[in-house]
Amino acid sequence: MKINALKLPLLAMLVLPFLSCEKDDDNGPDNEQELITTIALKFTGSGQTVTFTAVDKDGDGGSAPVIQNINLKANTDYTLSVSFLDESKSPSEDITTEVKAESNDHLICYAATGAMVSPQSSDKDAAGKTLGLESAFKTGASGAGTLKVTLKHEADKSNANACGTGETDAEATFNVTVQ
Repeated sequence: MKINALKLPLLAMLVLPFLSCEKDDDNGPDNEQELITTIALKFTGSGQTVTFTAVDKDGDGGSAPVIQNINLKANTDYTLSVSFLDESKSPSEDITTEVKAESNDHLICYAATGAMVSPQSSDKDAAGKTLGLESAFKTGASGAGTLKVTLKHEADKSNANACGTGETDAEATFNVTVQ
């Protein structure tokens, strides 16, 4: 097949753009991870509301976090709401709103020991799977234990051990006294 000398430049103009351009996979800025300095747990039960916090103003490394001890009444039904804040800014930023907005990508996990029972999540993400910002539980007899709260990002919620998947955005272990 002969290519006419006049058709060669035309052919080059048609093919060259496809050879010289790479596909741009960047769909905008990366979803940068926010700093979470504070985990706040709000317990409501027996006609009262109490809040306990874990605060790490400088983030990972540096100073140790300040974690309040949780004191709850024995044999009491509680609801638990968890909030995540960035208090390194003024005014502070409530990261909880982003967790709600991106609910399919987040999971709040609870692990309890001793006298503390694990809260059972009562809220769902946009796909109808567990989220964990709102939970309920009933304390038992008096005693001591711990409650570990973990915010997971991109956890596999279909996995039997969903809390073992994804990346940890924030985590704190609270000492608990039930009396």
